[in-house]
Amino acid sequence: MPSLSGRILDSLRDRHSVIIGITRSGKTTFASHAIESLWARSTHTMFIDPKHDESFAKLGTVCNTVMEVYEQLLLKNKAIVFRPPGSAEERIESLDRIVELIFQLQRSAGFKRIRRVIAIDELQLFVKKGNSKAIEMIWTVGAGMGVVGMAMTQRIQLLNETVWSQSDNKIIFRIEDRVDYLKSRNLEHYVNQLDFFTDDMNKYWFYYTIGGGTWKKHKPVPINMPKKPRRLKLNRW
Repeated sequence: MPSLSGRILDSLRDRHSVIIGITRSGKTTFASHAIESLWARSTHTMFIDPKHDESFAKLGTVCNTVMEVYEQLLLKNKAIVFRPPGSAEERIESLDRIVELIFQLQRSAGFKRIRRVIAIDELQLFVKKGNSKAIEMIWTVGAGMGVVGMAMTQRIQLLNETVWSQSDNKIIFRIEDRVDYLKSRNLEHYVNQLDFFTDDMNKYWFYYTIGGGTWKKHKPVPINMPKKPRRLKLNRW
């Protein structure tokens, strides 16, 4: 299986992204592979895991509170996983606060040169009435401060409008959006290849663009073997 090219990884590091696919389509494997590959390109990552999925624990130091995340940010930990609280209101508020802290740090000496990718699984869980303060901040002004977003969800219709329009990188696995909706999003070229992507022989293939209007098919990325997760040990304040 081919790894992601340097050109794709550079685009994931420098520009906002959306990764869309139904369960077991290859979306999770792609995101994990991309994040782990970005570490070798001097990129800090934060994975927001609302489902508290153990398969994502390999992507960094696991934090369960905003203060735990802040401590790791101050330590310049390049790989952080945040598991937000379960309730919708707490989940949204915690992401808002974390993004505010990241932006404050990015403006301060010693942090301005850090390039950071914030990957958010099940993005729709952090949006209230179609809007999210944190997501709007990342996708509208983040890139200019070295912070880019990577949104993950199962259907294009679940995406915040800002995220879709501001993401140059679009990675589409097998999805179940209606054909008429896909055409309304100027994705008729994807509709024309639905037979390919719904064929079990092509499971885990994806369709992508990194801007410029060019779309391509890509073979599945390799599965990285999980590492022993790093659990956070809190220091006394």
